[in-house]
This record gives sequence, C-alpha cells and structure tokens, in this order.
Amino acid sequence: MRLEPVQKPDHVLRVSAKLITSSTILHLAADELERAVNQEQIENPALEVSEQRICLFCGTLIQGTACPSCGHFAQGPSTVQETATHDTAAPEMQWSDQFSFSTIDSYDSRASDSDEENDFDPIASIPTGETLAEALLQQLEALVSPADALIAEQLVGNLNKRGYLDIGIGEVAEHLHVPVERVEYVLSQLQTLEPPGIGARDLRECLLIQLRALSELTEPHPLAYTLIEQYLDLLGRGQFAEIARLMHAPEAEVRQASQYIRRMLHPYPAHIYRDDTYSSPGTAYMRPDILIRKTETGFEVELIEEKRYRFSISSDYAAPSFNGSNDRACNEAGEMQRYLHHQSERAKFFVDCVQRRWQTLRRVAELVVDYQREFLERGVRYLRPLTRAEVAARLNLDEGTISRATASKYVLLPNGRLIPLADFFDSSLGIKDILRELIASEDPKRRFSDDELARLLTARGIPIARRTVTKYREEIGIGSSRERGQTH
Repeated sequence: MRLEPVQKPDHVLRVSAKLITSSTILHLAADELERAVNQEQIENPALEVSEQRICLFCGTLIQGTACPSCGHFAQGPSTVQETATHDTAAPEMQWSDQFSFSTIDSYDSRASDSDEENDFDPIASIPTGETLAEALLQQLEALVSPADALIAEQLVGNLNKRGYLDIGIGEVAEHLHVPVERVEYVLSQLQTLEPPGIGARDLRECLLIQLRALSELTEPHPLAYTLIEQYLDLLGRGQFAEIARLMHAPEAEVRQASQYIRRMLHPYPAHIYRDDTYSSPGTAYMRPDILIRKTETGFEVELIEEKRYRFSISSDYAAPSFNGSNDRACNEAGEMQRYLHHQSERAKFFVDCVQRRWQTLRRVAELVVDYQREFLERGVRYLRPLTRAEVAARLNLDEGTISRATASKYVLLPNGRLIPLADFFDSSLGIKDILRELIASEDPKRRFSDDELARLLTARGIPIARRTVTKYREEIGIGSSRERGQTH
C-alpha cells in the first residue's frame, strides 16, 4: 500500500454571487427596492430607468395633482405625510405593551396623503435625505423668534427615537437661563408640527395632540377625548366593562371608541417619518406591492412595481470608435471598452433580477388568490390553511424562495384593506375573529374563562386547547377574564 493523493469526486452546492443578489432583491420590501433602483441608477450610467406616474397605493395612472381613484396626492413615498382623511392604505400600527389594543381587526386602514401641493416641481420630488431633527428644526425656527433658537435646538435635540421629549421644561430653562414660559411656548409650537404628536412628553399627551389635529379635519369619536384623558391605563389593559361602568356608557360604545383610537392615532410619532434615523427597523409606511382587483371573471393580480418602472440599457453606451495605430490610445480604448461592457452587463443583470422578482411575486400571488378565493369574497372566517411549503411544491420552487417572496410584502384587497401577504398563510386569523366575537358577546357580569372559550370553540367545530386560547387572546390584545371583569 502506498500513500499518495487521489482525486475523489464530491458534490458540493456552491452558491454564486448572482444567485445571492437575485435572492436579496426578491426579499426586499417595496421601499427598499426603490432605494436599490435609485442607487443602481446613480452608480451605473448604463441603466436607464423611467417611472410611470402612478398612485403608489392603488396603481391608478395619475394626470393631475391627486389620484382620481383613492385621493392620494401624486408624490413619491419619500415625501408622504400621514393624515386620517381616507380609508385605503394603512401604516403598520405599533402600540406598546402598555397600550396594546386588539390586533385581530388589523385590516382597518387609513390613507397616507401628502400635503405637498407643488407636484409639478421636479426639484420638490427629489428625496433630500433630511433627518427628522433637521426638518423639525427648520420648521420650528420659522415659527419662533431668533432669540428662541437655542431653546428650539435643545427641545429637538432631546427627542428620543419615538418622538417623545426626554427632558423636562424646567431643565431646559435652567440650562439656558431663560424663563420657563418661553420654553413652554417653543414646545407648544413644536407640537404643532408634523408628524402629529411630536414633542409629547408621554403617551397621553401624544394621543391628545393627534386627536386635536384630527378634530380639525373631521369629528372624532365622542368618547375618544375622555378615554385618553381619564381612562388610558384601563383602556390599555382592555378593561372595557370597568370603563363603561365609570363613564355610565354602554360597553359597546367604549369598544368602538377604543377601535377608533387604535385605528386613527399612532403611539410613536417619529416612526411615521420617512427618515431611518428615528425609525426602528421595519417601521415604514406600508404600501401595497400587490393589487387584487375583482372583475367579472374573477380576481386579477397586479404588481405596483411592474406598472411603475420601465428599465432599459442605454443605447449611447457603446464602445467608442478608434482610428490610429498609437499603442497608448489602443490601450485606453480597450480599457474604455471593457468598462462599458462591464457596466452594460451589470445593468442587464440588475434588470434581470428585478424582473425575476416580479415573475416570482406574480406566480405566488396568483396561486394564493386562487386558493383563498373564499376569503376574498366572504371574509377572514373563510381563510383556508395554506403553508409556504405547499406553495413551493405547487410552483416547483424552493421553500426559501417563497419565504423571501412573501416577507415584508403587502396586498391591497378589493375592499380597499391593506394586509401583509403573510396573512394568507395564517389560518389562526379566523379563529381569532371568532374568539373576539365570543368575548364581545359575553355577559359583563360573568366573563368567559379560557377553558370556557376553548369549549365554546370546540362546540363550533374548532377543537382547540386552553393554552392556545390564552395565546391567541394575548396576541389580539384582550385581557384575561379577571382583567376584563376587574373593578377598582
């Protein structure tokens, strides 16, 4: 026997850089893809991108200032400001644990309009990269006197990542050696700026500021002010019966007011600003990637991005002609030709990755829409169990590809509600809806325990364990039977 090197065949899966890039682009959310397209266009002169002027919320072609279908202004997502005047597309609500309302009705939605009027100004539509602090300071200094500029800087500089003021009025006054009244005045001006609720010192003040701003546009729920001012702690714990008893009001009215507050107000004002410095990961405006339209023949799927972007490779980006026999000139021409070829190939690859993204999204969406037809026609109770593995098998794709395709993607339903694409795979939503209905119909004097709720669901043909009921109840932000019936 001799020791010598012998070649041995070995099957190893090697992931190419191109596959990684393609998978990454598929995984991007809508706003992330927008930034990727902008960045690639800046870095690669061979890539030409033209954008159709469409509404980013309903996909309608826009000719004038606002969308003729949903009323949103014709502005890009980077300049969108949030209001509460429509019911079409919603930013993701992120209530704290202290103030966790039911999330089963997450299909409630509201619009994000721009108050920018000058839609024909090309300079106005260019993202400036301005931070929230810079934007606030610029606006605030226009409202107060130059003598109060230092106060404005102190207040804006002490806003935390949620948009709350982290310093006391007295501390600012003492530090700058100015009267407290002047600091209070500058703070009052700060609290009039966008986003609504900015500069609040706690959750209660934040919600009241937003409610006052909202009341200038429309009549708020009659119980909203009282609930926020006097019963916010009880409201956060879901003790609707106790609030109703103290207010001498029907419990149903209290629940309606609670849903109104959760739907129309936002607990973290800085999270609804476009700047990433103040927003935590994932806290961006939610706008649809996929539109589902109901037609005479059924449901149709449209992709917002596919309607919006047109890609091409620059025809002028060709190798220059060269005449002469100078070696140096020949070398320079060769370098230029290689550079142009590289940029052209890079642009082609980027366009191919984006188009693969669209093809995959469309295939997944069409399959899901066909499978969940009853849900689209009749509501969340008719959501059928579906897994990403099943979709992958039907489309002959990898399960990881389906996971990337469904991550951070949103769908606009035919009824105008915006939901995550992942909700089509969450069969618990129908059970949670029934659970919420059972709790809403219970006798205020005798609340259902989780064991009783489990038995009621089982009687309806939904066998479920008590611990699962507890889990679902907590996920939709409803307190236990003791908390719901607790009196103080």
